[in-house]
Amino acid sequence: MFIKRFYLIVNILALFILGCSKENQDKPDIIVDIKVSKNGYQPSNITLPYGKVVLFRITAIDEGIGEDYTAQYYGHCFYILPPYDVGVYNIKKNETKELKVKLIYPGNHIFTCPYCSGIFPTKGDLHIK
Repeated sequence: MFIKRFYLIVNILALFILGCSKENQDKPDIIVDIKVSKNGYQPSNITLPYGKVVLFRITAIDEGIGEDYTAQYYGHCFYILPPYDVGVYNIKKNETKELKVKLIYPGNHIFTCPYCSGIFPTKGDLHIK
């Protein structure tokens, strides 16, 4: 009797763990490749469908605010303003960083590089329909 209950509990736990695996949940529905430089983002105007998981792949094509990799801030970044409030930072020249986002806030949003704001025209529009 004990062994049957033990196997039942183990099977239930295994199903729970496998069912809650983030592997399928984290799979992006859409991949968006973005280039960032001192001239801005390319593309700088992006429209995406509401409710999808998007993988943004951001590649810096120049050194941004600098190449001193010992500094706290260097290169470029990609930041989506609130309500998303997510980003990737310190992207070196010729480096690509990824950011996965579930688009749960419809409307018009802004993405930017806070490092370059006020120095270079690094701002873009994100439209969630």
